[in-house]
Amino acid sequence: MSDDGGAGPLLGLVRTLTPNFVRRRYALKFLIVLSVMGLAIGSVGVFATAQITDETRDRVESEYSGIASQEATIIEQWVERNRQGVRLASNNDVWTSDDASAMERAARNLKSDSTDISGLHLVNASSEHLDIVASTRFDTSATFEGTSREWLAEMSFSSIGQVKSSTVYDTGDEAVVGFVSPVGDGDRYLVLESSVTALANRFQGAERADGGFTQVVDGDGNVLIDERTEVSGAEPAALFSTYGDQRAQQPIRDALDLSAGSSGVSAEMPAHSGVLDEEYAVGYAPVPITNGPDEWVVLVHAPTGEVFGFVQTVSDLGLVATGLAVLLMGAIGAALGYNTSTTIDRLTGKAEQMEQGNLDVEIETGRVDNIGRLYGAFGSMRDALREQIREAEQARKEAEVSRAEAMEMSNYLQERAEEYSAIMQAGARGDLTQRMETEGENEAMDQIADDFNEMITELEMTTGQLKSFAVQVEEGGQSVQQSAETVRDASEQVAESIQKISDDAYDQKERLQRISEDIDAVADAIESSEADGEAVDFGESLRMVREVADLVDTAVDLGEEMMAESENVAGAAEEQAAELTEVSSRAEELVRYAQYLGDGLNNFETEEEHEFVFQTGAGGPEDGPEPSGD
Repeated sequence: MSDDGGAGPLLGLVRTLTPNFVRRRYALKFLIVLSVMGLAIGSVGVFATAQITDETRDRVESEYSGIASQEATIIEQWVERNRQGVRLASNNDVWTSDDASAMERAARNLKSDSTDISGLHLVNASSEHLDIVASTRFDTSATFEGTSREWLAEMSFSSIGQVKSSTVYDTGDEAVVGFVSPVGDGDRYLVLESSVTALANRFQGAERADGGFTQVVDGDGNVLIDERTEVSGAEPAALFSTYGDQRAQQPIRDALDLSAGSSGVSAEMPAHSGVLDEEYAVGYAPVPITNGPDEWVVLVHAPTGEVFGFVQTVSDLGLVATGLAVLLMGAIGAALGYNTSTTIDRLTGKAEQMEQGNLDVEIETGRVDNIGRLYGAFGSMRDALREQIREAEQARKEAEVSRAEAMEMSNYLQERAEEYSAIMQAGARGDLTQRMETEGENEAMDQIADDFNEMITELEMTTGQLKSFAVQVEEGGQSVQQSAETVRDASEQVAESIQKISDDAYDQKERLQRISEDIDAVADAIESSEADGEAVDFGESLRMVREVADLVDTAVDLGEEMMAESENVAGAAEEQAAELTEVSSRAEELVRYAQYLGDGLNNFETEEEHEFVFQTGAGGPEDGPEPSGD
């Protein structure tokens, strides 16, 4: 019977599918299991590393998307601050006066109060041409036509209800954004030009990653603000150029499809000379501007290696850790498997020597683990085998002696059994005088002899008593039969006599009835004569006649009672005769059965006859009177 150690059907299926040459080699099985474990650990490690890498990558992409949203918020706040500034500044009454020097001083003061303000211009839009009323950069005879400020000349001032802003344009010295606010209720408008240099300095693209930068482009893909302009000292002419190509402009189109406050990331953009000379990632977000260009997009760039360098580091470290874990497990498993396999092989060799009969083989090891305990178990088994062999030799010798004694005892028992069998067969044939002799050789046989002798003695006594009982029953039955027949005859004679008495009593009763009737007739006649008035006195005679009639009636009644008693006695005699006939029949049957019993008991031979004693109770014969001979 195999010991599967509680193995289930799955392990049974694996054993069935595993080739025998693999099942016979522990080292090969251990190597296969180790390889499977290494593959499993490697798979888990690669999967976990991929999961961690994806999560880290998502976190980095979310971070760059958030940066783009922050940069868009910075732009919105900058635009709104300038809108509020020009709106407040346009409320000054000085702009509605005709004091040119006062207006110029007010414009210079505003410009000096803010580093963002590049220039201030008060213009009049009442004529066909836009007239400069006051300016920090131009005199009143100058014109905006043919310059970067020509957008002012082309503006429809009549539609300006609140502050209106322009896109980014180049003043020749720097890039600015113009903000126009109406002054009072007239045709004058205050134009504030705010430099985007300070705004570009607030961008954090370069701080987020080495080689990173932030740009603001319009919906047509023209670069409006570039953080690198201030960082690298590039010429302003680098602005307003076209951003990349159609492939590079895909983030711009994606941003314009987003709602305000949303952002996104393009993680793997190919290198482009107009953007970055290496693969890069770009976060994008739309920048809505009230009463101004509504198609600004902020783009936060960074080399892919810088953005996702940590992600790649995490992936590499995860794969390296997985590989090291697999290699370490393989090395430890190989060393452990080799050591275990070698130890088991040595133990197998020692077990084979024990199998060949060499019980003096050394089975020792310094290990204290399961293998060490297995060595100890084999050593204990070797010692146990030695002891068992010694005990087996001793038992074999004792068995030979016991076998001889058993053979002798068997012969003795066979002889005694044949002798006892002959005695039992004699007893079965009816000879109850046979007895078994005890010799003291075997207690069980002596006990059988004693029990048999006691039993045969009881049987002999019982048989003798039954013989006496049968004789007594036969004799008693015959006596009862004779007595019953005598009593029956007497009963029948009594019945006949009583019947005759009854018949005579019936005849006497009839005669007495007739006499009584005759006496009654005489009495009636006497009474009639006396009634006719005759002189004869019949008083005394009539009284006597009446007395005789009464006596006769009494005699009749007694005769009827005697006749009834006679009939009862006759009926009882007839019933007794019938019962005695039944008793006689039963006595006759008892005698017949007693004869059959006596004939059967005569077949048994006994030493002497035994008197049968009737027991009259639980106490035995002495508790009751002895039976009489009647």
